[in-house]
Amino acid sequence: MGKGRHDSNEAYDYIGFVYPTYALNLPRRVTQFISEMSLEKSKNAYFFAVTGCGNISGVALTVPAKILAKKGVTLNFAEKIIMVENYVAMYKMNERNPEKYQIATDNIPALVQKIVAKTQQPVGKVNEPLNISTAIGQKLIYARKDKGFNVSDACTGCRTCEAVCPVSNIVMKNKKPSFKHNCEQCMACVQWCPKQAINYKNKTQSRGRYTNPSISLKELIDGNK
Repeated sequence: MGKGRHDSNEAYDYIGFVYPTYALNLPRRVTQFISEMSLEKSKNAYFFAVTGCGNISGVALTVPAKILAKKGVTLNFAEKIIMVENYVAMYKMNERNPEKYQIATDNIPALVQKIVAKTQQPVGKVNEPLNISTAIGQKLIYARKDKGFNVSDACTGCRTCEAVCPVSNIVMKNKKPSFKHNCEQCMACVQWCPKQAINYKNKTQSRGRYTNPSISLKELIDGNK
């Protein structure tokens, strides 16, 4: 996604958003990204949104539909993909993760064909209790932000955590990561640390780690630039 604002200065046939589900919602950064886009020249494009989630996507598809509607465009296609649940602050990284990842990967070609064919699959309605619980859940998660992270003596100062953070929330001080309190709770710093030196409170020390086998560390870092 990078760090800059992205405007649609040309007319496009397709405009899509693919992102993870955070606390049954979009990551804040994705919400901001869609909200700030100028789509005046692409209102007739085919808009699609795909979110990956461990089980329930909550309002992760209805929110972009509402944002786009305010811009005068329709979200034509919305779909969730059941992926690995990798929020290590809450879940143990289990042995079935490779199996779940393969199932998700196998389902992608059919999903792509639907999008290429401009299939109309609007987002379904989400009931009010889920909307309320989602809002509360996000407030609780982001209220904690990065206060719970700790760094052990195993840290070598390699700066991997600084590079993988999508919101530049980590800086190195005295060869150790320091957190700037603008965390998205993506857990990339925890998952990608080669020494497993970064943990969240006392929850993640024995929960294992998971990184997408199709994404290299370099690709992840380059995507943040």
